[in-house]
Amino acid sequence: MFGDKFYKKLNKLMPWQQTVFALALAERMYPNYHLFAEASGFGDGARFRHCLDVLWTYLTIKGSRVDLSAELESFEPLIPDPSRFESYGAYPALDACVALGAAYNSVICRIGEEAMEASSASLGTVAGFAELLAERDLSEEELYEHELVEAEMEFQVALLEQVAQPREAETILAIRDLAAQDGVSNIGISLQD
Repeated sequence: MFGDKFYKKLNKLMPWQQTVFALALAERMYPNYHLFAEASGFGDGARFRHCLDVLWTYLTIKGSRVDLSAELESFEPLIPDPSRFESYGAYPALDACVALGAAYNSVICRIGEEAMEASSASLGTVAGFAELLAERDLSEEELYEHELVEAEMEFQVALLEQVAQPREAETILAIRDLAAQDGVSNIGISLQD
């Protein structure tokens, strides 16, 4: 399912579905950003959480008014540039920001590739982490067989199935809960530890 067929379905999502898909991946990667911000002293995990919550509210509460452009703009200075940090954590944190930005942009400017952008960022985080654990570059075949990459692809396929349901606040909130994974990120980072 993952690959061309998956990406074709992703590109056919309606604008609100693109938003929910990207936002769910950002939600899932939130611990990566939060932990990096805590460890490096750069960024703000609470601000990232706020940006997630604002967009979930926007999607689930009719008539909610918020300046999404201003929210995104205020967060931009908190996006890490990995070349300025020695810590590997800057990369997963940046990918979380890419997914969050994609979710916001899917509402603000609606290019139609935001779900794909978030999907690539999340998968890139997992592939990079798999290579970090292996302490070497992995072939495409090795990556596809890696348990973290397999779990990521399975999650994204399940997420796509959830997002394909009719738009209802309860469905969107259930997707948020699915993505939160009890506070465990796509690379197994938990804020509970």
